[in-house]
Amino acid sequence: MNFDLFKYLTTLGFIYIYGRLVLHYGSFFLSFMLDNEMDWISKIEKPRILFLVLGLGLMHLSVFSSYAIESDNFLVVAISFLVFLAGFFLSVLPWTDKFKNSMQSQKPAGSLKKDKNFNLVISEGQIQKLYHNLMRYDLLNSEKTSLLDFQKVLTENWETHNSKIHFNMDGASCREFYDYFTQTFPENSLTMKNFFETSKLVIRSDGKPYKYNTIKSAPLKTVSSKENDRLNKIFQELTLNQARSKVDKSF
Repeated sequence: MNFDLFKYLTTLGFIYIYGRLVLHYGSFFLSFMLDNEMDWISKIEKPRILFLVLGLGLMHLSVFSSYAIESDNFLVVAISFLVFLAGFFLSVLPWTDKFKNSMQSQKPAGSLKKDKNFNLVISEGQIQKLYHNLMRYDLLNSEKTSLLDFQKVLTENWETHNSKIHFNMDGASCREFYDYFTQTFPENSLTMKNFFETSKLVIRSDGKPYKYNTIKSAPLKTVSSKENDRLNKIFQELTLNQARSKVDKSF
């Protein structure tokens, strides 16, 4: 192995690794320059970047040392090339399926959806029934909240759509809606803060956000809201439908 071959092989190695970097992170960098909204945390991929930094560091170090030493000794060139290969291996490893699957398996269950989806355990039929009953009692703004909007807000990731739920309810009624909902669907881990504040998807009829503290403290100010009777009927009907569905499945 001579110096020219070493230079040729290392050049190909750099072209391959930096080419992969441009292909993978090019769109990410363009979105950053254009100020587009992006889930930065999931795009950064720290384990992959760590391996790439270590690998490229070894690759550049081996090439730099070969030029700095300027030796025709075969052993020196061989050592430099072995260091380059070690760096190349570390740089290629993060792109393998085995590495990606390993990183994915180490993420806590549900971490990708944390605070980005209500993660409701509710059927499409129950959503439709709830929507139509809220509309029947005029508790939803019919002009601003379609059935599709209602379904998207409750079931899809928050940043994947522009839909919102516009309630025709005051703070006390919203608190009762939340209480009835969590009692009717106890298997859900829906939090009041996520529903009315963090998501920014459940708002007032006039387009303004609800004040979380107002909704949270509503029971201290009033025993029951002005929409208590309507909400009670809506969720009683949902509870009865759930019971009938369980009976039907048992036969």
